[in-house]
Amino acid sequence: MRSNRAIRGLYAVVDATVSAGEDLVRLTREYLEGGVRILQLRDKKSVTDRRDVAKRIVALKKDFDFLFIVNDDIQTALKVGADGVHVGKDDPSPEECRRVLGPGKLVGYSSHALEEAVEAERRGADYVAFGAIFPTSTKGPGHPVQGLEKLRQVVQAVNIPVVAIGGINRSNIKDVLATGVHSVAMISALAKAGNKVEEARKFAGFFE
Repeated sequence: MRSNRAIRGLYAVVDATVSAGEDLVRLTREYLEGGVRILQLRDKKSVTDRRDVAKRIVALKKDFDFLFIVNDDIQTALKVGADGVHVGKDDPSPEECRRVLGPGKLVGYSSHALEEAVEAERRGADYVAFGAIFPTSTKGPGHPVQGLEKLRQVVQAVNIPVVAIGGINRSNIKDVLATGVHSVAMISALAKAGNKVEEARKFAGFFE
C-alpha cells in the first residue's frame, strides 16, 4: 500500500526543458547520490522518449531508495511501475488517476490557492505541491507568488503532506521548513549547480 508519510525530504524535479541536452537518467543518479528522496520526471517530449527515460529511472531503484513520480502521464506511470503521478488543474483529475493506478500508488496535485489544496485533498490527492513560494525563473514573471504566510495556511488546513516549490534556495529554505512543510521541491537550484551531487547533499542536509 502507498504511504503519503513517505512524502518527506528533498524532492527533485527532473525537467527535460530546464535540463535540455542533458542525460536525464545520469542527472537523476547524481541527485539520488546527493540524498534526494523523491524524484519527479517532467518530460513533455514524445511518449516513447518519456517512457524510455522513465524505465531507466525505475531501474535505479536497485541502487537507491526513492519515490519516483511521473508528471502528467498516468499511462507511463502505470506501465513503468512508478510510485505515482503528479497532476494539475489541466491534467487528469485525482479521481481519474486513482481509477487507473489503483489504491497502491501516489497521486500528487499542484495547487496555487488554499481552496485548491483543500479541494485536492477532498478529491483523493495523497499530497499537494504549493507555490510558487518565491519568484522563480522556471515559471516566469507572470506566475503568482504565494509567499510563506499562504504556505503556512495551507500546511495548517490540510491533513496530507505539503510540498513547497518555487524559488527556494539556501538563503530561504530554513524559513520554508519553519512553516511545517513535509518536503521541498527543487528544479533550477539543483539543475544549474556545477556539482549536482554536492548541491543536492547540502539541501538534503536541511531535513536531517
